[in-house]
This record gives sequence, structure tokens and C-alpha cells, in this order.
Amino acid sequence: METKNVPLKDIKIDPLAEELSNSEEARPYFDYFTRSVSGDAAGVEAALRALRDLPLEKRYTWRVFSALKWAFADFESASVRLDLLSIPEPTRTEMTKELELRFQQLRILLQTFQTE
Repeated sequence: METKNVPLKDIKIDPLAEELSNSEEARPYFDYFTRSVSGDAAGVEAALRALRDLPLEKRYTWRVFSALKWAFADFESASVRLDLLSIPEPTRTEMTKELELRFQQLRILLQTFQTE
């Protein structure tokens, strides 16, 4: 994967991702990262305790797993093939790019689980 610098003003944020990042469920994670960057050791430990105390259903990882489970619970390629017959090429190209990005993210998730 090639890395390139992008000016902040050119970064596009998915509206759903922005909504999720501003949710109450994301707050403990942002609290941890904010305290980590600021060098607040006591705050980092408190934030880690708060994360450890979260029930599984309130965790970031649970949200990712739930979305994957829902997305692939009844997956079969025959219906995809039928849909592709009526999806115009420009849309298919965009969908392919999106799938490639999600595949990269899934690979990173798997690597994280295998190394932690």
C-alpha cells in the first residue's frame, strides 16, 4: 500500500463515520488518545480503566464485528451476480474501490487480532 501526504482540507469524511466518531460510545476512546498525546500518565491509566470496564456491546470492536456479521450473515455470490447485471459501470467501479478499501481494513483487523 502506497503512502502519500494529503492536506487536511482535502480529506473527505464519510458522514456516517463522522456521526459515529461524535457518538457517546466513541468518547472513551477519544479520551484515551487525547490523554496519550498530552502525556497525562495518570489520565491514560484512568482512560484505560474506563475502556476495560466497558461491556463488550459498548466497545468499538463489537461495533465492527456486529457490522461484519450483519453484512455477511446471508452472503452468497449468486445474488451479487444478479445485481451486477443492472448496476452501471461507473457505479461498479466506485463499489470496487470501496470493497478494496474495506478489504484492506479487514486485513489490518485480522493482523491486529493475530499480533495482540
